[in-house]
Amino acid sequence: MRDKSLGILMFTVSVLAMIGYFFCLFSWIFWPAIEPLGKPLSEWALIVPVMIIVYSFLFIVAWIGWAMASTPPPLSALQKAPEEKEETEEEE
Repeated sequence: MRDKSLGILMFTVSVLAMIGYFFCLFSWIFWPAIEPLGKPLSEWALIVPVMIIVYSFLFIVAWIGWAMASTPPPLSALQKAPEEKEETEEEE
């Protein structure tokens, strides 16, 4: 897929998502009787994006924590890596 067609697709999907989100957010005006799971559709239009934002933030924090916990500490300038020690011993 070329960049131009991908850009047009992204633009179209985002504009349709904005229109759909607007109608869901103000569904109490257009469809007052729609209440999935006991809450009005306009409340779900706020709950779901906030939940996605919070979970995305927490996922990034967990990923950073996992990366910090699983990465070995860097070698100091006084320490040499085992490969470097073997090479210097072979040269001598």
